[in-house]
Amino acid sequence: MKRHTTFLLFLSCLLAAPVLAQAIGGGTCSSANLSGVYAVSVTSRQVTASGTFTGVFQSNGTATFDGLSAATFKLVANTGAAPGTPLTWSGTYSVQANCAGAINITSGGNATWNVALYKTGTAQTAYPFLLSGSDANYTYSGSGTLQPATACSASTFSGVYAFTGTGFALTGSAVSGVENGAGLLQFDGMSALTANFTMWTGGAAPSTLILTGSYSISANCMGSATLTDAGNNSYTMSFSVYNDTVDNAASYAGLALGSKFLIEGSLHTAYGQPAAAAIHWPSPVLSAVAKPLAGLAGQGGRS
Repeated sequence: MKRHTTFLLFLSCLLAAPVLAQAIGGGTCSSANLSGVYAVSVTSRQVTASGTFTGVFQSNGTATFDGLSAATFKLVANTGAAPGTPLTWSGTYSVQANCAGAINITSGGNATWNVALYKTGTAQTAYPFLLSGSDANYTYSGSGTLQPATACSASTFSGVYAFTGTGFALTGSAVSGVENGAGLLQFDGMSALTANFTMWTGGAAPSTLILTGSYSISANCMGSATLTDAGNNSYTMSFSVYNDTVDNAASYAGLALGSKFLIEGSLHTAYGQPAAAAIHWPSPVLSAVAKPLAGLAGQGGRS
């Protein structure tokens, strides 16, 4: 009996050993490596046990970390209820030596997120991060990249940019399907914006959006745009810039049409189209797309 008990104890130790071996440690991170103002994108969804979506939330904005323990998020959110809603969340955070940590939102909301820092290969002391977590209603995911060191302005975007986003089709405030979009945007460096998008909704043929309007970008590298289509439907966009170099400008970006759809994604300088060489309309890149779509403008609106 004693021999049998000893064997079971030995076997249980063997089974436990691989679990213990998988604990990841080491590293030299601390809360100081999550410091400064970051451009962020945060999305979430609320789903019942049966798989029905009861709420969706997409946002971009800024997150400010003090290098010690305090965090503040300032976001522009699109939801099924309303697009372009400003939100401010704040709380505490900590980062372990292995570059994993936690953010606890206690003001403006009540959420707990895991966060993981990573390096990009360039010399840096403040690292970009990924996050995921939940509150009482939603599960969240997101990312953050340190903002440019210099102030932004409308001229930060000048030329042709590629955009892609994923999200949800809406009927009123209710989720009625999934929706993706991709296309090109032409910024004039001052205030005018033209956009050509192709939208895909599950179970339906793709549709074309040809939008025009105006945009602005503040010194804090947050921007917005108001656009209309041929049917005079009003669309909103939000931007959070994380790279302002002429040939590689980039931002998180969201697009929404109230009660119809919302998508969140990213915006990048179009390949072969440095902003400095693309400021004058029409650009060869966008014209190649816009001309074949011109006859479809009347189909672009969401009724």
